[in-house]
Amino acid sequence: MTIQHQLINELSRTLGSDKVLYRANDKARYLKGFRVGKGDAIGVVLPDTLLVLWRTLESCVKHDVIVILQASNTGLTGGSTPDDNDYDRDVIVISTRRLKGLKLLDNAQQVLAFPGTTLTELENALKPYKREPHSVIGSSCIGASVIGGICNNSGGSLIRRGPAYTEKSLFAQIDEYGSLQLVNHLGIELGETPEQVFQNLEQQNCVFNQAEDWDGQIWAEKYAENLRDTTSPTPTRYNGNPAYLHESSGCSGKLAVFAVRLPTFESGSNSTSYFISSNDEVELIQLRKYLLENLTVLPNQAEYIHHQAFELTQRYAKHMYKIIDIFGAEKIPTLFALKAKLDRFFKSVPLLPNNIFDRCIQLFNSLTPTWIEPRLQKFQKKYQHHLVIKTEQVQQDELQQLLTNFFKGEVEQFFRCTPKEEKNAFLIRFAIGGGLIYYCESEGVDPNERLVSFDIALRRNDQKWLIDLPEHLQQQVMMESCCGHFFCFVCHQDYLLKEDVDAHQFKNEVLAYLEQRGATYPAEHNVGHIYHASTEYQEHLKTLDPTNSFNPGIGKTSKCKHWH
Repeated sequence: MTIQHQLINELSRTLGSDKVLYRANDKARYLKGFRVGKGDAIGVVLPDTLLVLWRTLESCVKHDVIVILQASNTGLTGGSTPDDNDYDRDVIVISTRRLKGLKLLDNAQQVLAFPGTTLTELENALKPYKREPHSVIGSSCIGASVIGGICNNSGGSLIRRGPAYTEKSLFAQIDEYGSLQLVNHLGIELGETPEQVFQNLEQQNCVFNQAEDWDGQIWAEKYAENLRDTTSPTPTRYNGNPAYLHESSGCSGKLAVFAVRLPTFESGSNSTSYFISSNDEVELIQLRKYLLENLTVLPNQAEYIHHQAFELTQRYAKHMYKIIDIFGAEKIPTLFALKAKLDRFFKSVPLLPNNIFDRCIQLFNSLTPTWIEPRLQKFQKKYQHHLVIKTEQVQQDELQQLLTNFFKGEVEQFFRCTPKEEKNAFLIRFAIGGGLIYYCESEGVDPNERLVSFDIALRRNDQKWLIDLPEHLQQQVMMESCCGHFFCFVCHQDYLLKEDVDAHQFKNEVLAYLEQRGATYPAEHNVGHIYHASTEYQEHLKTLDPTNSFNPGIGKTSKCKHWH
């Protein structure tokens, strides 16, 4: 019997055969990233308890296979799926999506979150306490997990809270001798053995230690202060920033994280949003500087939408923002799973195109109204650049006055949103990431070959916002989409290239241009398999995983054992 069969049989005995997938069709949805990234694995494992996850890791380490842990698989840089098939060992993907669970601590002032817990689930659990998590739907990927955000130092749109960060987590690590170690740095006594730790954690038989009893930060406390410095030649945040690397935080999957301890935040009073538009990006940059330097309290969010991104989203991702509008974000993972099943079914039917279901979705999008409020539509057609700024109502008068002063009394460039307009604007903003993806799916275009994305942190004193491509590069672009977190100066730019364009060369030339501007990348989606990790970041990852057994190749590093 081969080692592959031995491992699959052993895992099947541990978990049950229905939780170990080894047939191609069953594995498929776990081996392809939401936007980019795909490869193969000998099996996909679906543990349903933390102890079973630990037992799975023990088996994988014993058989010397590569482990890729995957939560919601909503990443944008392919960092939670295999990358091609050139690993030096067999690969096992462990999906943690069934490992739901959270424990509210200290009257919901803090939370313990398990690997499968999504941001939306945490947000809903906190609503009765009038609290919010570090990130909420609309500041990260739809369906994204709490722990996935920590492992990526995800930033999101919530201006005052900064990158996802904690120094308090429970994780497994493979040491330099190839031994699996369980490390409890939660600041909570859970027992000595893995069995005791996981039993106490899952049954919530643990005593919360008050904050004064332990050292360690659980969020990026000083981030908002850095935003106000609009003269600095450095970015506000970027992946691999040593200030936000600590064990599970920023680990890029080089640790197996079982639980994290995070703060929650008081929900603001009733919010209000302003929609601001311009045909001059420099004008908006000046507005950013003016507001950051003059607002008494920073707003909650300040989101940028380019008019082309707005149009693409209305045309190709309309179904997504309408589904969220009707059913809520918590239903999205279930609907994604249903779509994956339907895709597999249609692919098995002879004579039908592989993308028939995606074509049906786009037919629906082309035949239905936009469901966007008239005033938003009017501004979208009139202006190239748009901002949505959300703040508490108590700061409304100050923001209104500053906007009026900046635009010298000319109010036709901004308006205060009605609740429906506010909802429309943010649904558009956070469906943008799928616009070009859904176009590719409906047209049978492989995004791995023609979709090139940039996630960049601009200098705080940069006088440009958009990526201004040289003419010879612009001629290679078929479609493009731009959005971003404007006060943080984090820009997300997607290009769908024309056929036969060398995507690798295109990306390298654009990155060279960005480096000349002093930009840093990636800003918040993490290195995945798209970006090179900096030398400093690579050294940190090697320290976390000396044998290179967890998620090798991340950040375009070596895929070989011991990094050789």
